[in-house]
Amino acid sequence: MITAFAKKYDLPSFRTRQFNEQFYKHGIPGWDSLTTWPAELRAKLAEEVRFMTLEFELELISKNGDTEKVLLKREDGQRIEAVLMRHKDGRNTVCVSCMVGCPVNCSFCATGKMGFGGNLSAREIIDQVMYFQRKLVLESERVSNVVFMGMGEPMLNLKNVMEAIDILSDPDKLALGARRITVSTSGYVPQFRQLMDSGFRGRVAISLHAPNQEVRARLMPVAKLFPLDQLMATLDDYTALTNKRISYEYVMIRNVNDRDEHARDLAKLLRGRLAHVNLIPYNPIREMPFKRSERDQIRRFTDILERAGVNVTVRVTMGDDVDAACGQLADRANKANRDKKIRI
Repeated sequence: MITAFAKKYDLPSFRTRQFNEQFYKHGIPGWDSLTTWPAELRAKLAEEVRFMTLEFELELISKNGDTEKVLLKREDGQRIEAVLMRHKDGRNTVCVSCMVGCPVNCSFCATGKMGFGGNLSAREIIDQVMYFQRKLVLESERVSNVVFMGMGEPMLNLKNVMEAIDILSDPDKLALGARRITVSTSGYVPQFRQLMDSGFRGRVAISLHAPNQEVRARLMPVAKLFPLDQLMATLDDYTALTNKRISYEYVMIRNVNDRDEHARDLAKLLRGRLAHVNLIPYNPIREMPFKRSERDQIRRFTDILERAGVNVTVRVTMGDDVDAACGQLADRANKANRDKKIRI
C-alpha cells in the first residue's frame, strides 16, 4: 500500500517503518492518527490513498460474544463477509474471504450458490484483518491467527492470497508466524503445488467432506478435475517437506457422508498419514435440503476414527445465530442490492 506513495515522494525508509508500526501493529483508526508523520505528509497521504478499501455495512455478534461477523462493501457495491472468533484459550482468529462468492460450487455450500463475483485484491483481504485488528487494539488485544476459510477458493486467487500472506507474516507489519496462518483449499492440485514452491510453510486445511472419490465427486465438482488419490499424493509431499500435519475439514451431513462405513473409509484413507480430522456439524442453509447429522451419529463417527488411531475433534459450533456459515449474509445482501426488493 505504502510502497508507491513512498517512492513517489522519495520518502526515507524510516517513514515506511513508522507507517507500518502505526497502521498494522497499533491499528490506528485513520490517517490523522499517523502522528509520527508531519501533518503535511499525512494530508497528502489522505488525498491519494484510501484508508480502507472496504466499507463497513453491518455487524452481527453472537449471543455469547464469541463470534463477530461483518458485512463489508467493495467499491463495486458487492458485499463480502469476514468473521472474528474469540477462543477461550485467548486466540483471536480472523476468517477472511478471498473472493465474492465462489466458482467451485460445492453442493452443500452457501457461497457456492452465490456464483462467482470476482477476486479480492490483497489489500481487500488485509483490510478484513485490519477491521478486527483496530477493534482488538482498543481492548489491548490483537489478531493472533488468520484463516483463509471464508468466501472463495484461495488457490484460484493465488497471486493475491500469496501477497496477503507476505503482509501477514512480515515482521514489520502483522508479524504472524507460519503456524498462525492457515490456507484452505478444496483440492486444486497444480495451484497448491505452486503455493508450496513459493515457500509457504503455514498450516493447510483441506475441504475433504467425503472419505472416497465416489462420494466426494458427488458433493464437490473439483474432485472430478483432481481425483482424491492425486490430491492425497500432493498432500503427502507437503507433509514430507514441512513435517506439518494436514487438517481435514469434514462437514457432517445427515445420511450423505456420516454413516459408519464412511467413517471406516475415512480411517483407511488417513491411516499412516500425519492428519487431523475436524468434524463440522453442518450449519443449515436456507433453501438447501441438507441437514446436520444427529449428535449420536457424530459421536459414533468420532469413536470409529479414534479407535482406528485417527486424530479427530468435533468443531465447537460458533456463531449459528449470526449466519456464520460462509456466504449466508453476503448472499442475501448481494441479492437485495441486485433486486432492490429486500433489505437485511
